Amino acid sequence: MNSINKKISVGFLWNLASLFFSKGATTVFTLLLAKFLAPEAFGLVAMATVVFELANAFVQSGLGQALIRSKSVSDEDLSTVFFANLGLSFVAYAAIFFSAPHIASFYSQAELTVLVQVMGLVVFVNAIKVVQLAVLSRAMNFKAQMKANTSASIVSGALAVIAAYYDFGVWSLVVMMLSQALISSSLYWIMSSWRPSMAFSFKSFKELFSFGKNLLAEGFLQVLYQNSYVLVIGRFFSAEVTGLYFFAKKISNLISKQLTEAVQNATFPALSTLQDSDEKLRYKYRQIMQLMMFLIVPIMALLGTLATPLFDLLFHEKWSGAIPYLELLCIVGAIYPLHAININLLKVKGRSDLILKIGVFKKVVNLSLLVCAIPYGVYWITASQVVGSLLCLIPNTYFSSKLIDYSLKLQLNDAGKPIVSALFSSLVTLLFFNVSGLSSIINLFLGGVILMMVFFITAFWVKSEAINLLVYKVKRK
Repeated sequence: MNSINKKISVGFLWNLASLFFSKGATTVFTLLLAKFLAPEAFGLVAMATVVFELANAFVQSGLGQALIRSKSVSDEDLSTVFFANLGLSFVAYAAIFFSAPHIASFYSQAELTVLVQVMGLVVFVNAIKVVQLAVLSRAMNFKAQMKANTSASIVSGALAVIAAYYDFGVWSLVVMMLSQALISSSLYWIMSSWRPSMAFSFKSFKELFSFGKNLLAEGFLQVLYQNSYVLVIGRFFSAEVTGLYFFAKKISNLISKQLTEAVQNATFPALSTLQDSDEKLRYKYRQIMQLMMFLIVPIMALLGTLATPLFDLLFHEKWSGAIPYLELLCIVGAIYPLHAININLLKVKGRSDLILKIGVFKKVVNLSLLVCAIPYGVYWITASQVVGSLLCLIPNTYFSSKLIDYSLKLQLNDAGKPIVSALFSSLVTLLFFNVSGLSSIINLFLGGVILMMVFFITAFWVKSEAINLLVYKVKRK
């Protein structure tokens, strides 16, 4: 167990470093681009992104996750996945290229045709790094991944800002996406010693795909679902409103989703070695749940509560319409780790069939709420995600309870204390804003200090288990 703890801790630290540097760089450059570009530019990219993300989900096909989870893999397995992904990428890009005019027609945005065809090239680039990423993850070499992702984020962000400065408009965002994928893929190949051999095994493909096929279906549905909001907003509302929503979503994802994925990437390979011990899995997942919620919930509370002074200080007034969407999406982001941890657990247990079933149920619920919200505008479309996220905790935790006896009640007990602490600290901070009458920069600074102080005091008062875990780990050092 100590060996697993060490692997998880080291992996998490490198993934956290990758998040801090690579995603931090992406955040900074995204904020800089917002100063040069109008919301319409982000709206057009949001519309085009839906297409290539669907294609990317098709290309990934769950084979990379199958390689990471497998107890042992051969060179033949690796080469099989490499060539399978390469072939799938050709099929996916052909579909993108020829469907581009129809996509532009759907949104009534003629310039989307060329935009989609060029952005679709990312599918090729991402396909060639799937195996290299799996090899590095199996070796728990997250240091190399951090270096590759950070370098790619910095260089691509700088290129995009230069392009925006010289009035490339929406194409500066395309430059960022393409160059980031190309640089990271190149560095993965440089840092990994594995090279494909001219081998392809249908037996190997069938075995790996038996696990990956459900992840493929779930991944495809998940991308379609996640982007359904952009699809609907882009179809029924303006490019400007679509850009405001997309910008708010991008900011919230940079924190909640990326932090969660940093933990998942670090824990999945290590915890896969415990897949046959339910008691040890439950013990480790409870710790992960407690620490993740203690880390992510206050950050999302901070972002949502300070959204107004933050936007007033950093952005032009044209972006203020994104604030209400960001505040709601921060609530979704605070709940997201609960969903992600349960899915990660099912992956460790090899139950990709259950991941698909849960995914289908969640999509039906959320899409039903989306359809009902359309007549009431984008704010209520965003609010429907909060309702859906809460409702879908029930089926998402049901199978965790069945598999390792980690029930919804137990999960809410582990996650509830950070949530209560964050809600109370946000309320205190908002009350301070109502009476302060101070400038945005002072409100931003003092509001952040007040929120975090109240959060830690409240968490200590309610005896959050995460504090005890952190104290224990520090004492062991």
